[in-house]
Amino acid sequence: MGSRLPSSGKRGIFCMRLSIKSGLLVLGGFILLILTMSLAFYYISESFYREQLLDDIEKRLEAHRIVLEDNFHEEAVEHVRIMEERQDEVNYLLLEPDGTVINQTSEIPAAAREAYVSWLSDELPVEEGFTSFAEESHHSIPHVYAVEPIMVNGEPAAYLFVDEATSRFEATQNNLVLLTIGMAAVSILLAGLLAVFVSYFMTRPLTRLTQAAEKVADGNFEMDVNSSRKDEVGELSRGLQTMTEKLKDYQQSRRMLLSNVSHDLRTPLTYVKAYAALLKDNPRTPPDELIKQAGVIYRESLRMERLVEDLFQLTKMDEGKLQLELHEEKISALLKALVPSYEMMAREENCRLESVVPNSEATLMLDGERFGQALTNIVRNAFRHTPDGTSVILKMKETEEEIQVLVADEGPGIPEKDISLIWERFYRSDTSRTSKTGGSGLGLPIARQIIEAHGGKVQARNRSRGAEFVFIFPKVQAQKTYR
Repeated sequence: MGSRLPSSGKRGIFCMRLSIKSGLLVLGGFILLILTMSLAFYYISESFYREQLLDDIEKRLEAHRIVLEDNFHEEAVEHVRIMEERQDEVNYLLLEPDGTVINQTSEIPAAAREAYVSWLSDELPVEEGFTSFAEESHHSIPHVYAVEPIMVNGEPAAYLFVDEATSRFEATQNNLVLLTIGMAAVSILLAGLLAVFVSYFMTRPLTRLTQAAEKVADGNFEMDVNSSRKDEVGELSRGLQTMTEKLKDYQQSRRMLLSNVSHDLRTPLTYVKAYAALLKDNPRTPPDELIKQAGVIYRESLRMERLVEDLFQLTKMDEGKLQLELHEEKISALLKALVPSYEMMAREENCRLESVVPNSEATLMLDGERFGQALTNIVRNAFRHTPDGTSVILKMKETEEEIQVLVADEGPGIPEKDISLIWERFYRSDTSRTSKTGGSGLGLPIARQIIEAHGGKVQARNRSRGAEFVFIFPKVQAQKTYR
């Protein structure tokens, strides 16, 4: 049945590649997200801690400045020094405006003091305090330098200077690095597990659908791949299930078509072959017998010709190649023109035709020849199922919205379970098999397609006695032409 799908080995490679691609895509997205969040967390935390450190120093110096501006004497100066000595890793200096050291915390090396004075000489004088985060200095780690002027009568009388090491900050920074790396590693591990799950969740149903499609390609239509999922995979599975069911119906229809065509052609061919052999083997056959045998051959040939023509018509309709030549037709006049041929058909079938076609000016856009073909198929079918001596009724009804053409017979009717099946090709109800039912089983499907091509519809139903077929045309037709 056409080109084959990839073999199971290739399918495995295909699905594995799809799984890897989807997994890597999910994992890559998570890694990018995790790294971005981790870096953002690190830099935000570092910035927050640094701001807290600087803010703490500024507030301390601000408090010292207020005390010394109110009480600038030896006891207050010594009190500030003692307070700063209690801080960890802090060097404190109180300097005059010219850089002379007034007071300092103990154990400040001379080299460090010279470095502080040198740095201050480049920054002073200032009227407002400031802090500086010194990444590079004579220290091995970053330090914070802070200066606060002590103002007396609007002039700086002295300067508070603090050098505080950032050991705690560095330790916290290192902890932040380790914490960030740990969080990122755990998150990436979880992301990897999630990626594996997502890729499995995505590719497993696709693998199942691929296997089902292969089985369908091999002619196995007993597949149930329907899924209750509401996503695209669910839609794909339901689409594949619908396709499988249609292919199954198509295969059964094709087998039935071949079987019925073979059966319907075998009988007339048998007659033609047998009577042709009689004519061939008995050249001196009496004229009356010769005419009889030739008549059988002729009738069976017509039967085969009608079957082939019906098949040809259905093929053209299926391919959309049946073109309708639409003209505005008075429906009542068209029906009355067909009545004489139906009356002749009735006499041949030993039945009666009752026509109830009122005069009407109602018009429809019709292909008169095709409409007549469809109606003739329905009427012929009615005669075949009507017992001898009974009637077939042809009737036209008109309402404000639609026009109906009805054909009713007095036969056995249609089994209720088969009403939906009568439009299938080669349908024949077992209860309707009589000596008169010699149709091909294609007349009703042809009639239906022709009427629907005109924008109408066909209905079949049972009456109290017999069956009734109805053509329904809306007065405002949505015309459709097969091309």
